[in-house]
Amino acid sequence: MVFAESCIIADPPEYQTPLRTRPVLNVYSAVPTTTHALITFTEPNPLKTKFTVPVRSEDAGEPLRAVFFLDYQMPRRGLTQPGEVKLPSGSKTIPASSYDNAGRTVEYEWTPMTTKGCHYLSLIVAHRSSFLESDEDHLNPRYADDDAAIVTWTIGVDPPVSGALENCPTTDTITP
Repeated sequence: MVFAESCIIADPPEYQTPLRTRPVLNVYSAVPTTTHALITFTEPNPLKTKFTVPVRSEDAGEPLRAVFFLDYQMPRRGLTQPGEVKLPSGSKTIPASSYDNAGRTVEYEWTPMTTKGCHYLSLIVAHRSSFLESDEDHLNPRYADDDAAIVTWTIGVDPPVSGALENCPTTDTITP
C-alpha cells in the first residue's frame, strides 16, 4: 500500500457585496428610557431633553434617514387627518456604514413647545430610498414593513400636580 501526501486547496470564496438590512434601534440603551413616561415642563423656562438611540444596520452604501415626530400618525380631535408634527431640526442623515459599527447613534435635543397633556415622541429610521420622493419625511408604504425601525417615548407636558398623564392620543380619537 502506498500513501501519497497531498493537500487539497479550495478556491477562495467569491466576494459578495453586503446586502442592506433593516436598521436596528438599541432601545435598551436609549436615553431617556422608553419604559417610563418622561415628564417635562414648559414654564417658567422649558428644559431641553436630549434623546440618544444607538442604531446598527448593513447599509450597502446607502445612508440612513432619521426623523423625529410628535404624535406620529395620531389623529387630533375633530380632524380626519393625522395631527403629527415633524419636530424642528428633527431630520438627520446618518452616513452609510456596516452592521459591525456599534458606535452609531441618532441624537436629538427637544424643547417642549406644545400643548399640555400627553404626547408621543417618535423616531423613525430607515434607508433614504425607503422614504417618499415627494415627502422625504414620510415612509413609502411599499418599503416601510421591510426597512423601518420606530421607537416612541410617552411624554407628559406640564402634567397636573398628581403627575397623571391626561388626554393621551389614541388611534380612535377621530370624531366623524
